[in-house]
Amino acid sequence: MGPHAGNPGNATAGSARVLLMETIMLSPSRQFRPHRWLRGAAFSLVEIVIALAVLGTMAAGVYLGFNAVNTYAVSTRLYSEAQTAAQNQIDLILSKEPFDSSTSGAYISGSFNPALNKVPVELMTVAELDALVASGVTFPTAAPSATPATSSSYYPYYPYYRDGSTPNGLKKQAFIYHDPVTGLDIVKGVLASTVTDAGMTMTFINATATNLNTRKANASVTYSFRGRGYTVSMDTLRAGDQ
Repeated sequence: MGPHAGNPGNATAGSARVLLMETIMLSPSRQFRPHRWLRGAAFSLVEIVIALAVLGTMAAGVYLGFNAVNTYAVSTRLYSEAQTAAQNQIDLILSKEPFDSSTSGAYISGSFNPALNKVPVELMTVAELDALVASGVTFPTAAPSATPATSSSYYPYYPYYRDGSTPNGLKKQAFIYHDPVTGLDIVKGVLASTVTDAGMTMTFINATATNLNTRKANASVTYSFRGRGYTVSMDTLRAGDQ
């Protein structure tokens, strides 16, 4: 018996050196016959299943989080597009000329005369639109799918339409999102414009109340995204040019 045969520390160190050498040299005995110290170091099936369940739960949470962020980003972008469509209509209402609804303008004969072209269609009230229709202009009841012929009396007012809803103002399609890859309009909205006479007057020095010929306009865009409806609404006032 050698001098170190009874020393368990030396035996442990020797076994460790053998294990290290087998690992470095990739000996077949190390590859196919695990060391007796490592026989109890493997994961059990229950531990593997639990680990996979935890990883799956984490992956599902990450997916749901990214999906929620993406949905919020898309819905915010669509809302901004709807605001832009409504703002464009408001800008048109504020800038379209000529606008003279005074008794010396479109109401020179005591009643509205659309043939005088003193009130743009964007600033016409429902009653004035009805008078325009009575003069021979026929508005479509749904969004037109193609540009009308120049000979059509409706041509100057394209792409507006009137669907008979209350109030029966002007409507037109609002293209909220256009896919640049497929060329399809993924999200479509409806822009509704309603104008009313604000009835604002001012009393001057002679104590006579004078109509300021001011119109109140509302432009609203409605659309739906993922089964949920959205509405953007804007209001403005427009005074007459005269």
